[in-house]
Amino acid sequence: MNNTIEASKLKNDFEDYLGHIYKKNLTLIIGIAIIVLLYYSYSDWIVRRDIMGLYTRIPSLAILSVILLIHLFFRNRVCQLKKVLYILGYLLLQLMMYARVLIHLHDSALAPSVTGTVLVIFLISLDIKLSIRTTSLIFSIPIILFSVALYTIGKPSSNEFLVLADIYPIAFVGFAINRIQYQLRFKLFKANYLLKREEAKTKVLYENSLVSNSELKKRADEALIIKEEIQKKNDELNKSNATKDRFLGIIAHDLKNPIGAIWGLSDVLLADQTIEDKDRHTYLKTINSCIKNIHNLLDDLLIWARAQSKNIVFEPQMLSAKLAVDKELQVLMQAAAKKEISIENKVPEYLTIYADEKMLETIIRNLVSNAIKYTRKNGEVVVNAVVLGGDKNGIEISIADTGVGMDSEKLNMLFTVHKDISTRGTDSEEGTGLGLLLCKEFMDAHNGDIGVESILQKGSVFRCFFPDRLEYTFF
Repeated sequence: MNNTIEASKLKNDFEDYLGHIYKKNLTLIIGIAIIVLLYYSYSDWIVRRDIMGLYTRIPSLAILSVILLIHLFFRNRVCQLKKVLYILGYLLLQLMMYARVLIHLHDSALAPSVTGTVLVIFLISLDIKLSIRTTSLIFSIPIILFSVALYTIGKPSSNEFLVLADIYPIAFVGFAINRIQYQLRFKLFKANYLLKREEAKTKVLYENSLVSNSELKKRADEALIIKEEIQKKNDELNKSNATKDRFLGIIAHDLKNPIGAIWGLSDVLLADQTIEDKDRHTYLKTINSCIKNIHNLLDDLLIWARAQSKNIVFEPQMLSAKLAVDKELQVLMQAAAKKEISIENKVPEYLTIYADEKMLETIIRNLVSNAIKYTRKNGEVVVNAVVLGGDKNGIEISIADTGVGMDSEKLNMLFTVHKDISTRGTDSEEGTGLGLLLCKEFMDAHNGDIGVESILQKGSVFRCFFPDRLEYTFF
């Protein structure tokens, strides 16, 4: 059923295609035919004085002229009328030639008339682009009428019939050529039709593949984004777990040891009332030191926890860099004096820095405290600041010491959450290991950088870069 419908549609499309050719070439074909008929009409009238021959050309000239006028004035309309008139033109052209043969049947112009008739039949066979039924009528009606008139009116002689005999096979050959040409046109059209249909299918498949590829790429991009988000969450979870492990380590080690010492010493003081004042003072001094260490630890833990929970308010403002350093050095001067370490503030008095005051103080306090912790007696700690230009436009604060320094392995562990990162100072000072993590956290809040240069047994230099009035974002 589908094949029948498709074949019918193909035939209809082919007829439409032939109709398009008719419309495209109709003016040229009819124009040439009219010119040729006018030429031979002039020849019949003026040269040959063949009035009867002239009369045979008038119907064909008339119908062709009508078709041409209708086509010119109604180019895309009355197509069926033009088709009918065109078929009538085929008939009249053949009848015209057959009439001329009958007129010149018994004179010397018979042979040229037969030749002209054969030529017209051949040309018409090349021009006709109609169905086999219509083409059969176009070829058969004129020759049947001619044959009837020939044997009833003309009565040709034997010699004349030999001349006329060429018309019948030529008419058949013309019809056969027309049908072969028609079938070849149809096969070519069908091949092109099938090719275009396959091209259309290929185009649809190609467009569908593009859509599918686009959809797959979109899904791949979405999967990649999801993967990156999962990786980010995993990194955050790993960091959170590492922080948790660090806290547990601090609580298990850094709190347990001093609390255990306080517990033991307090038990001794309570149990033994005969302890001498000197020993009692030593015990109390140890307890006091342990309590201070616990206080510092809890203070660092509190600040760290607030930073992790995003509860610290970031409020940058213009500050005197020298005054900020002096304020923290006054607090740390006693610890430095105990180890006979000199501390020098070389920050220019005119230098101002755009920073959060509390964070800046925490950064300076931790870095200077570490410098004192890891510097031997009679050592030196220098705090300085310079203005940077070019690509790095801002203030750089540096804290240099003449302490023990660090090897590459120790340097790689700085500013990261790592178990047992804190080491004892030159006088066995204890630390939490959270100070540098806070410094890194607060420098990130300023959109700045913190770095360190260190040489083992010669000292370290910590550098903190604060951008000049940039749009900071904290957490």
